[in-house]
Amino acid sequence: MAFALTAEQAAAVSNRGGGLLVSAAAGSGKTRVLVERLLARVADEGRDVDEFLIITYTRAAAAQLRARIAEGLGERLGRSPADRHLRRQAILIYKAQISTVHAFCAALLRECGHLLDLAPDFRLCEEGEARSLMLQTLNDVLDGRYEGLEAGSDFSLLVDTMSAGRDDSRLVDIVLDIFHRIQSHPHPSLWLAEQEAAFRPDGIADAGETVWGKLLLNHARRQADYWRDRMSHALELTALDSKLSGAYAPSLAGTIDALSAFSAATGESWNKAAACAAIPFPRLGQVRGDCEAPDAQERIKAIRNKCKKRMEKIAEFFRNSSKDLLEDMRAVYPAVRGLFALTKDFSAAYAAEKKRRGLLDFSDLEHFAVTLLAGEDGAPTDLARQWGSRYTEIMVDEFQDTNEVQNAIFTALSRNGSNLFLVGDVKQSIYRFRLADPTIFLSKYRTFRQIDEAAEGEDRYLILSQNFRSRPEVLDSVNFLFSNIMSTEFGELDYTKEHMLRPGGSFPEGSGYETELDVLDCSAPEKAEAGRTDKNLIEARFVAGRIRQLLSGELRVSDGEGGLRPVRMGDIAILLRSPGPVLQHYVRALTEQGLSWQAESAEDFFAATEVSVALSLLQIVDNPRQDVPLISALRSPVYGFTADRLAELRTGCDGDFYSALVRAAECGGQDCKAFLDELRQLRLGAGEKSSHQLIWHIYDRTHLLGIFGAMPGGEERRGNLLTLYELARRFEDAGHRGLFGFLAHLTRLRDSGVRLASAGKAGQAGGVSVMSIHRSKGLEFPVVFLCGLARRFNREDMQKPILFHPKLGVGPKGLDSERMVEYTTLPRMAVAKQLEAEMMAEELRLLYVAMTRAREKLILTHTIAQGAGDLRLLREDVDIPVEPQALSSCSCMGQWLLLAAMNRPEAGALRQAAGLWQDTSGGGFGKAWDIRLLSCAGLDCAPSKPEERAEVPAEGEGDDMLASCLAWSYPYAALAEVPSKLTATQLKGRFVDQEAAQEAKRPGPPAETLFHRPRFAAEELGLTAAQKGTALHLALQTMNFEKTDTSRAISEEIDRLVSRTLISPLQREAVDPNRLLAFFTSDLGRAVKASAKLRREFKFSLLVPASDYYPCAPREERVLLQGVIDCWFETLDGLTVLDFKTDRVTEKTVRKRAMEYRPQLAAYSRALEEITGKPVIRRVLWFFALDSAVEL
Repeated sequence: MAFALTAEQAAAVSNRGGGLLVSAAAGSGKTRVLVERLLARVADEGRDVDEFLIITYTRAAAAQLRARIAEGLGERLGRSPADRHLRRQAILIYKAQISTVHAFCAALLRECGHLLDLAPDFRLCEEGEARSLMLQTLNDVLDGRYEGLEAGSDFSLLVDTMSAGRDDSRLVDIVLDIFHRIQSHPHPSLWLAEQEAAFRPDGIADAGETVWGKLLLNHARRQADYWRDRMSHALELTALDSKLSGAYAPSLAGTIDALSAFSAATGESWNKAAACAAIPFPRLGQVRGDCEAPDAQERIKAIRNKCKKRMEKIAEFFRNSSKDLLEDMRAVYPAVRGLFALTKDFSAAYAAEKKRRGLLDFSDLEHFAVTLLAGEDGAPTDLARQWGSRYTEIMVDEFQDTNEVQNAIFTALSRNGSNLFLVGDVKQSIYRFRLADPTIFLSKYRTFRQIDEAAEGEDRYLILSQNFRSRPEVLDSVNFLFSNIMSTEFGELDYTKEHMLRPGGSFPEGSGYETELDVLDCSAPEKAEAGRTDKNLIEARFVAGRIRQLLSGELRVSDGEGGLRPVRMGDIAILLRSPGPVLQHYVRALTEQGLSWQAESAEDFFAATEVSVALSLLQIVDNPRQDVPLISALRSPVYGFTADRLAELRTGCDGDFYSALVRAAECGGQDCKAFLDELRQLRLGAGEKSSHQLIWHIYDRTHLLGIFGAMPGGEERRGNLLTLYELARRFEDAGHRGLFGFLAHLTRLRDSGVRLASAGKAGQAGGVSVMSIHRSKGLEFPVVFLCGLARRFNREDMQKPILFHPKLGVGPKGLDSERMVEYTTLPRMAVAKQLEAEMMAEELRLLYVAMTRAREKLILTHTIAQGAGDLRLLREDVDIPVEPQALSSCSCMGQWLLLAAMNRPEAGALRQAAGLWQDTSGGGFGKAWDIRLLSCAGLDCAPSKPEERAEVPAEGEGDDMLASCLAWSYPYAALAEVPSKLTATQLKGRFVDQEAAQEAKRPGPPAETLFHRPRFAAEELGLTAAQKGTALHLALQTMNFEKTDTSRAISEEIDRLVSRTLISPLQREAVDPNRLLAFFTSDLGRAVKASAKLRREFKFSLLVPASDYYPCAPREERVLLQGVIDCWFETLDGLTVLDFKTDRVTEKTVRKRAMEYRPQLAAYSRALEEITGKPVIRRVLWFFALDSAVEL
């Protein structure tokens, strides 16, 4: 290694005698410590490298770690080339167990899975396949439950409570969510049993005795104590003016006394706390005359108002008595019991289905490993001791992202933890949504002894706080902020002196590296709301302009050789909490400044053009008589058929499009002949090739990689095509075979909602990086812009129908079945409060991760929509350190930042705007910041480009230009022909080629106004043909299909419709029972009657890309597609769309007429598939004139 180890790092490398937890701060060299410790044990103690189990959390990290160890061995071997032991390690390194926890579990199960009756050739189930299988299994379980449904049963109450009278889609989501979350527990079924028992409130007299009541009472006490102190401060402010004291002091004192009483009551019982929860706020007296301390008066009122609002929210917890809350729990308990029973049944059914298919998912790997290695009491099994004896030490990297299952595995293998070496940083634990549990790390940190105090055999911890990544300016800003806002109460960890980052890197001297806080005032009172520019775009334009300033030479960064160089675009990263909604604004702003950018592509893999073309080619190789994929392939850049050419081929040719191609080739069409010849070559021997071999064969013959690689974004396009090849290879490796099976697998992935990220990055390599904070973890950049700090915290998880917490269990809503009104429960209130606290802690750690990505310059931007008003709302909570209760009431990261930063000497402009006079003479601020309050004037429009002087043309030279100007036409005139709404009926008669034609016009002329024949004329002349068709459709819409076995039964059913005034007597005469009998006795009619699910007159409205029907329309344009489907029904294979037609047709004309309805039925199918998520397998027209069906 290039640099010597620090004293802390050396201690982490050399310490022995017990389990060691290394809390390694950002940039402290934790990976180097792990590598050096392993190499020291190998070189100095004579250990073999394969005696160590090294676990990390991604395959890429495992590969990088193996490379670092191999490099270290190479350096030592270079110094001692004759060392036979080191030479042996250079070979063993490639056998060493350096892997993810899932790879280790898979190896364990392949070797010992027979003890659990697992086949050694099990196949790992991919995420998309697993989700599809879970949905299918859960639907089967629910179907079985519905078949045996009994009134008053747990399941019946569960459906009523969780579905709230609607369909069971919400119940499906709840079961899958709970099943997913309990996978982080070593024994999920045991967890369900324990939580079910805990939810039963038998033997409990006071709600405060429950785990949920205790949590809420503790929270209420902390709030009461905090606001008592704030109100005491307000009382002290009255001493500044005798008038204030006389008018305000009695009211404030009364409130303070009530807060003290409430705080004391929370330590006694729920009912006593509830009795004191309504805190009185007596009316403030009137201050007569001029107040000598107007600022104090305003601050007193602000404190009092905030206290009143906060305590009113606390009082909502105590609206119900202990008895009522316990009764509510008893009422909802059967539904919770039913939910847990349903989850158990689903878990068992899902496990059985996976076993039948020889599958294991990632959770199975961990849980089966725990079953082999540990008993239910956590004690290691004989097998665990046997496997543990193989390893001198078990090293775990990124330990802060461990869950309970993984921790149980490590503990069982590690001789009671004595040979565990754990490395991580809980301040960078940001994957709770992936079931990581930072409390495991925190528990060990709080129970282990410091390394210099631990006795032999005792577990110990060591903190690495020296940072080698960032300049002191960056580190000081991180230390200042987190020492003032991170605590055990708010953030789950006290950011004490031992956690503060200490500079360890060497940087050349320079200027301009101070941390920058730019507060953008976006208030614009003179503008109407509709005319305001999005504040995200304003912020993005400011950032882009600031980057342009830095690139102009304002900032120089280290060149890696001891000198400085100008900053480049590739040195800069813009970090956002969630780029998706605002990425467009940053792309726009950077482009306006002429800056290149790069960002992770947000495009869906399957929606990428090159993937669609490759899949279309695969589909027509499998079956060329598929119009949509065939036309997609022809229109692609590979074959280049124009829309006019496709229309020409289609004209006058019945049948599918493949038949049209064949006919054109026979008539001398060389382009069609060449395509069919190539398609024949692609299909030749396709059945003998595996899916990935066939894909590569197609790539090779069609030059697909070269064609799309030469287009803009070629690298990303090639990456997507190679990803498709890799998907096919993995599909084959999993034991599947066949092109049809692979295409069906991809369809299931899309149908189950799995989104595969497009390969590569959008934008241009070497540009400014725009990414999420999560994606930036593990990376570093010379300059970091941390933006979007005004984005509100996402509290949607607290609004779910049922909440989940790994320790507190579930938090359901109750349902008043008589009024169908949902109400909250005691467990739900407590779980929501705990989830909110943990969410805040996670957001705080995200802020830490983001700020520590910067090497040399950190720029923070925050927007305030109401200007100084937003700052004044914070001023009463400005303090160092900031009170945890104040932090918990904030709505965004930016407010945390402001509460601390407004105490700094450089924040004078912010304090002045807030009306705050704060003493900043104290120390502890570290290096200076650059804090600015900036107006957003000029940022609501794009920056103007430098003016260019127009050259005056000589005489005669401008004639061509003038002519071109006069001949100019509006380029978007065609868009005026695109309607905002389109009905499926309007599509009648539009062939696929017409829909694809570049000159496509509206679906048809406006419909003529139709005047219905008056009733007196209808009685004399009869119904028109259109009215007779309407009568038949109305009968089919309303009649009972179960009573259609005979003509007589049908007549009686029609008479019933007349008696109920569903159809008129005239309409009854127009409905021929024999025509209906012909339909119901046909194969199609019998299928309709036997179907599991049948819908008639199904109305839909769907937003679809306008370009699907009007190619002149841009991709982002949408049109509202509406329609009414006569009938659709579901079979085991999928959905069938059925449309009834009363057209006058003959055997000769029926096929041609049916083809006119093909676009209409295609629209119906599209809508059904998108609404139901199920495939439409048949499209059928029933012509009553011929009593026959035509399939399209």
